[in-house]
Amino acid sequence: MAPACDPPSRRRGSGWLALARWLWLLLLLGTWGGPAHALVAGRTPGAVEVAVPVGEPLWLRPYARTLRETQAMASTLGPALLTQDLPWEPVTSLEPVFAFGFDRSAHWVHVALRHDGPEPARLVLEAAEPLIDDLRLWVVDRASGALVAHAQLGDRVAEAVRPLDYRHPALPFVLLPGHTVDVLVRVHAVDGEHDPLPLRLWNASDFFDHALWDNWIYGAYYGALSALLLYNLLVFAGTRERTFGLYTLFLASFLLWNLTYRGYALQYLWPGAVTWNQIALVSFSALIYAGMAAFSWSLLEVPRRAPWLFRLQAVLALAALAHAVWIVADPTAATFATLDLVGLAMFVVLLLAAARIAWRGERVAWIYLGAHGALFAGAGVYYATKLELITPGPLSLHALNLGSAAEFVLLGFALAYRINRLKAERDHAQAELVRTLQDAAQRLEREVAARTEALRQANHRLEELATRDALTGLLNRHQLHERLVEELARAQRSGQPLAVLMLDLDHFKALNDRGGHPYGDHVLRQVGALLAPPLLRATDRAFRVGGEEFLVLAPGTDAAGLQRLAERIRGAVSQQAWPHPDAATGWVSISVGGTLSQPQDTPESIFERADRALYEAKHQGRNRCAYA
Repeated sequence: MAPACDPPSRRRGSGWLALARWLWLLLLLGTWGGPAHALVAGRTPGAVEVAVPVGEPLWLRPYARTLRETQAMASTLGPALLTQDLPWEPVTSLEPVFAFGFDRSAHWVHVALRHDGPEPARLVLEAAEPLIDDLRLWVVDRASGALVAHAQLGDRVAEAVRPLDYRHPALPFVLLPGHTVDVLVRVHAVDGEHDPLPLRLWNASDFFDHALWDNWIYGAYYGALSALLLYNLLVFAGTRERTFGLYTLFLASFLLWNLTYRGYALQYLWPGAVTWNQIALVSFSALIYAGMAAFSWSLLEVPRRAPWLFRLQAVLALAALAHAVWIVADPTAATFATLDLVGLAMFVVLLLAAARIAWRGERVAWIYLGAHGALFAGAGVYYATKLELITPGPLSLHALNLGSAAEFVLLGFALAYRINRLKAERDHAQAELVRTLQDAAQRLEREVAARTEALRQANHRLEELATRDALTGLLNRHQLHERLVEELARAQRSGQPLAVLMLDLDHFKALNDRGGHPYGDHVLRQVGALLAPPLLRATDRAFRVGGEEFLVLAPGTDAAGLQRLAERIRGAVSQQAWPHPDAATGWVSISVGGTLSQPQDTPESIFERADRALYEAKHQGRNRCAYA
């Protein structure tokens, strides 16, 4: 069975829909995929004979008639309409999806079905669109007038109860042999923006197989995006590189928007919260635009390289975010009518900026353009399917997902490329500095060695990026808890205490303010270099836990050894005589707080004692050691 997917929505998407309409050439990529009507059903004057579907649904539009609701019909809504003489209009085309456009009136659909087979037909009526505002379904036995099945569904119906636990509205019913039923559907858009109504009929077993496969496909897609999101979040946490954070924000916004757009959020994340679902859909769309813009500015350095385009993008980003405020104030507002235009304008301006930067030889900008090209190719095929230039198939129906996944992978590659290039540029500058300090006879040899070492360090740095502090090279705070747990357990087994020393540079804020941040970073790097053999033992471990704070774990150390090590560290920093423009001594000093482990210690308790000892050292006048 070929997997089916959501028919494309007329609204509630992002700027890709508008942009895809402009890129109409993408809509001519071919007609691969399965046929739009896999099931043949015989038409009779009164009803459609339902041959039990095998693997594919029966699209009901070619066999239906429609009616636009008027005020005069208010007293006879529901199956009673079938007894009235009303201006029903028969469908005259074979297009599978109803499209009612922008209309604040409700619309009705009527299809008659009959079953001549020998066994009851277990069927499922599905409206394959998760974001229909208000959808009411009736199945009425024609002979007796009895109600066979009924449901009121929709993403704006607070009291909606799903007959089937599925992201699309779906109504199961049984059609008995020799019986004819009237299927009556009422669809209403609160804001007047009607989503397409893809009404189709399934054999029940095939529907559940299709739903399972559909969930597997989207599960794999969301799993891949979540893994990519988690990876970049961890890299951002370890590096504090702003571009990684902005990329994570953009990716998270897209993931949440897609979950909402596909109906999974209303099904699983916030079932029944229909007002919040509308707010989330608009807000996440706005965050996609703003997050994508901010990420692009950082990745491509747009403010520096294309300042006028940056200013225009900033205005558009604020306009997009204003829609999130608008939908909160009025959840029934037709916000996407303008939000899609803002999104279209923003993507066009972003592409112009990227093209301008790429034309100047920036390889990252070319990768960026390729990423959006993958997305637009997928969007083009997806919306070509919507416009029926391409018939639905497994690839065409999932083209937008495939394109967006390719976009995020390529954007991640562009981000990694830029970070590596910046590191390479920094390493090259360091190598050049070393080269100029060497004797002319050794210049070539030292330059080759420096470049080789720089490459080795760069590769090693990439491997340790998640565990090492980028400035000092020491283990970072994320590694502290794991190492502290291990050392406490070892101390309890061996009976030899663990020494924990908290270190804090004195008057460091004044050093940064008066001496400048580059000088402050230089001092931090030098302290990191000191906290290694021979000052420390090979078994000792040093960490940078934040700002000007450091921590040393010294296993197998008694009270006397703790005091000797603390004084040795304090004295080593003082002996460097790094100038301090605001300290009483005139040079950089450090305060040390130390403690020894106790049998009942946890990482939190021993850390708290060391921190308390450090506070006491500071309180006593700094440039000294205290113990707890």
